[in-house]
Amino acid sequence: MTTTTELAEEQAEAEAIEAVPSRRAAELAALHPQRAALELAWPGIIENLIAALGQATIFAFVGHLSAVSIAAVGAAFQFLFLMFPVWRSLAIGTMAHVSRRMGEGRARTAADVARQSLVLGVISGVVFGIGFVVFAEPLLRLLGATDEVVAAATPILAFMGAGSVFQTVWYIGVSAIRAAGDSRTPMWLAILSVCVTVPLAFLFIDVLGVGPIGAAYAIVGDGALICALALVFLWRGRADLTIRGGPWGIDVGLIRSIFAISLPSAAESLMFSVGILALSSFAFRLGTNPSAAHQIVNQVESFSFLPCIGFSGAASALVGQALGMGDPARATRSGWAAVRMAFLWSTLAGVAFMALPNVLLGLFTNDERVVQAGIGALAIVGLGQPAQALIFTLGGALRGAGDTRFPLIATVVNWFVVRLPLAYVLAFPLGLGLAGVWAGIAADYFVRAGLLAWRFNSGAWQRVRV
Repeated sequence: MTTTTELAEEQAEAEAIEAVPSRRAAELAALHPQRAALELAWPGIIENLIAALGQATIFAFVGHLSAVSIAAVGAAFQFLFLMFPVWRSLAIGTMAHVSRRMGEGRARTAADVARQSLVLGVISGVVFGIGFVVFAEPLLRLLGATDEVVAAATPILAFMGAGSVFQTVWYIGVSAIRAAGDSRTPMWLAILSVCVTVPLAFLFIDVLGVGPIGAAYAIVGDGALICALALVFLWRGRADLTIRGGPWGIDVGLIRSIFAISLPSAAESLMFSVGILALSSFAFRLGTNPSAAHQIVNQVESFSFLPCIGFSGAASALVGQALGMGDPARATRSGWAAVRMAFLWSTLAGVAFMALPNVLLGLFTNDERVVQAGIGALAIVGLGQPAQALIFTLGGALRGAGDTRFPLIATVVNWFVVRLPLAYVLAFPLGLGLAGVWAGIAADYFVRAGLLAWRFNSGAWQRVRV
């Protein structure tokens, strides 16, 4: 009896006889690398800015309730970073495989990868969701939050955690679409998401007066809707990629291939999530106002790095497609082209953070004590924004090539040798408080940017097999 894996191998051999790039991959290859990067990145930039604006608006609704409400919603959001390794690792494995296969002209194999990733996303989302429901309160206490914050945040984290399966599948689905060369569909989905979630948040928080948990109701409801739409678009087909008509059963061989790329990225993202939680615990130790300011600084900074995520996605897709076409030189040019454009944006954002910290923080809260607690931190992190451009774009380029091990090593070294030790020493023994925490973060940005630039310049990533 022929197995699913054997059928896939036979199919791959048949496709390889006439291995020409997909129509969309060929269109992008005909453009100058910088033009191609911008073609893919600008919808991603709008997507991420709109998403950040939506989340920031929700924080603003919550911010006018109380500092406890800000800290509670922020703490719940921080713990959802535990889901980030799942979303990101499966998405990166999907992007590396799908972009490479589309560059080779093997659209059906790319679709097999997308289906397997979606199935894995559902399974992992359900498992993690159950964990959040059961352990919401002890997880929040682990952060060192006060009893008042824990009481407010526990139902928020439990509800958002239970609905995290929708965000997981949504994230994987749009990553597959983007890897095929369509970055506009994810952009429109993000715009629709904000158009749904912001009115819902206003309805629950300000009109119905349910308190900060209204943010959770809005986010989960919106996630369910956008998840369903992403699956519909993938079913109908985008950029020559469709999940319609293929097998949905577990294919061990294909999953093993996805995991070869995804697991190092999952470990990297897990380190990132643990580090984020550790930094939040530092902020909680400083008091409620600094911890609330810490959440807001995170929101403000997202307006700098979220556009870089757009360039990162463009670099991943273009590098993977170029390698699939057997053109490593173009892959290299695509990576650096994305860096140049992201660098300009991040530098301008950093200048704004340093020049107008009190104005930017005041958009999220009318509590002057929270604003004052965050001014130094936001000004300091503005210095590190140019390095963010390299971190996101070169990291995306390496992952698009399937080189996920080196970013893992760089993350482990920087979080546990540079960022966390330095943030702790500056915040507590040296008494710099929240500004010290963010000074450690800014220092980490420059060290990690240097490591990723060295790796990309070495060309070793071109030899990774996917």
